[in-house]
Amino acid sequence: MSTTKDLRATADRLIELHEEGDLDAVLHLADELAEEAGAHLDEDEVARESLFVARFQRAMALTERQELDAAAEAYGEAAATPTDPDDPDQRHEVAMALLHRGMCLDAIGETGRARDAYAEVVARFGDADDPVTRDQVVRARVNQAAGQLADGEVEAALTAADDLRAALDPAAPLDGEQWLLASRIRAAALRALGRPDEAVATLQQAVALEADDPAVVEQREQAAADLAELGDG
Repeated sequence: MSTTKDLRATADRLIELHEEGDLDAVLHLADELAEEAGAHLDEDEVARESLFVARFQRAMALTERQELDAAAEAYGEAAATPTDPDDPDQRHEVAMALLHRGMCLDAIGETGRARDAYAEVVARFGDADDPVTRDQVVRARVNQAAGQLADGEVEAALTAADDLRAALDPAAPLDGEQWLLASRIRAAALRALGRPDEAVATLQQAVALEADDPAVVEQREQAAADLAELGDG
């Protein structure tokens, strides 16, 4: 499995196994591919791509098995794969791995480490102009704001939510869901600060957003539930 063709074929097979749901086989083949690709990093770009695929697929398999502590570490390994910072595809890969690391850490209550992961996404890729990497940055910023709110940093969460809402276009395909999340965070912060009328106005604006994307519809429904809880359903 040392040629470029072999590495690519193995990476493709790894993805197929994941799609088939054979997580044990994914973990086994991911370890094999990572070892082989790592031995050829200086020889071929395909080796770097294969190493990332191996590490990321391993992390996703661990996530699906709910081994979230191990998955977080695996996403960290994927993010550490050598990259060309000027290549938008590689930037996106690293940002995505770091974002998923943060989400796993959040899920197991490691909120401080999760916020570190989100902060790294923003610090490294905050000025990215390609839409896919920018979306990862936005998601990291939303998760940061949610973490601030959960940790009682209400004013900071409100400021972060306001900044996000100002930066996002709710009508844009990649922005709607995160704009709604930022709106819900803003409303929750306002409610915690004893400003319910502003919270209601924020949620009314959120539920008025027209879009058919399932993720947007789900967040709009959650905003409507938040609004009903505030007594304006």
